[in-house]
Order: sequence, then C-alpha cells, then structure tokens
Amino acid sequence: MKNELRKKYLLVRNNINKKCKKNKIIYEKVINNSFVKNSDTILIYVSKDSEVDTINLINYFLKSKKVAVPKVNNNLIDFYYINSLDDLKEGYFNVLEPTTKKKVNNFKNSVCITPGICFNKEGYRIGYGKGYYDRFFSNHKIYAIGLCYQECLINDNFNDIYDIKVNEVISD
Repeated sequence: MKNELRKKYLLVRNNINKKCKKNKIIYEKVINNSFVKNSDTILIYVSKDSEVDTINLINYFLKSKKVAVPKVNNNLIDFYYINSLDDLKEGYFNVLEPTTKKKVNNFKNSVCITPGICFNKEGYRIGYGKGYYDRFFSNHKIYAIGLCYQECLINDNFNDIYDIKVNEVISD
C-alpha cells in the first residue's frame, strides 16, 4: 500500500501548480509557528525537486537560530550545524548534505522540519522508504513538523509499527 501511495503522491507533487505561492504560504506558517519561534535549533532538510522549498527557510533561520541539516551515515541520519548554504555539497541520493563536522548531539529546544511525499491527518508520513526519519525519531524525542502541499495531505491510514508521526503538519 505504501509503495502505491508513494508513487501516486510523487506524481501528484510533481504536477502541483502555483508552487511559488504555496511555498510562500508554508514559509509564513513555519516562521510564525510558536514551537519554531521558541526553539534554539532548527533541524531541517534541504529541499530538492518537487519538495516543499526549504532553502528560503534555511536562509531565514541562519540569521537568528542554529541550523542543522541531515546527512546519512551508516543507514542513520545525523544532523550537522551549518553557517551558510556554502556548507552544503551534493551527497547521498543527490541531496545537498553538510560538509561541516559539527554534529548535533544535544537536541534540547530543537524543532525538526521533516520532509514527506505525503502525510495523513494524524501526522504519519510516507517518505522515500528508507526509514531514516523514523529511526531518528525513535532515538530522539524532538518536536517534529512535517511540510507538504495540501494536495499531499491524505486521509489514508497506512502506518505500521515502525512509523513515528510528526507532531504537526504545515501545508498551504
């Protein structure tokens, strides 16, 4: 079921119209979110392809917060602090990854901005199927916010015992 939903909503996401307008709405909601405002550190993915844009969010947060982006190490994701977008280079799955060695070890007062192909109304997500974020969340209790376009916010129940839901989903 997850593979069918993954394929379906990748196609949906690839064909969404007015992405710039939708990204702007999501951006405003994220920067005005109370959990985000009260956090010291933002853990955030670097968007690519048809994902909700996070580049503008990263640039915004770099001015006032500690920002860390994920890197895959031994089938797990670790987050590393960056000072600018220049601290990123193409890595695993052609995703921009940090080149810095400043690994986040203390997740106190952090928020994790989490990617997903689609999310259901309960906060469960379908990602790319590798389980990186589920493993991360099972090891770290952290406030997680999923980002997705409204077209990818679905009613289906697809979660299994390994899935860990985000605390909230922000969409346009």
